[in-house]
Amino acid sequence: MNKELSVIDYTSPFYEDVLHLRNEVLRKPIGLNLFEEDLREDRDQYIIIATDVKTLMGCIMLKIVDEKTVKFRQMAIYPNYQQQGIGRGIMHYAEIFCLLNEYHKVELHARISAKDFYSRLGYQTVGEEFEEVGIPHIKMVKSLLA
Repeated sequence: MNKELSVIDYTSPFYEDVLHLRNEVLRKPIGLNLFEEDLREDRDQYIIIATDVKTLMGCIMLKIVDEKTVKFRQMAIYPNYQQQGIGRGIMHYAEIFCLLNEYHKVELHARISAKDFYSRLGYQTVGEEFEEVGIPHIKMVKSLLA
């Protein structure tokens, strides 16, 4: 497998693939449809993608919160690429992108089912469990300067 990581935005030819991936992996399994949501916010976000030649394997959205903080959103990896280090690679690439652009803090809302994945990458839980898109989540944070 020849994995390539890159930063795109909503003008990229891969953006439609990113929407499809987010819908298939994150929304359909919980009975929702991403295409029924307001996606205008995507225009102000960076998107980190992993590709194999011209095939999208995974993605994560990066939303700028303030001058030092980025919120990671909607990490998704196609099931046939899971458990192969793609997610870890995307996270590492996203963190380096943040540091290179002088963002030092990352926050995210992790599905409870993904909490251990983020914990292994150094993310700490903050606060109590809450519901988002109808399923349990927990806020997690990481200082990239630690």
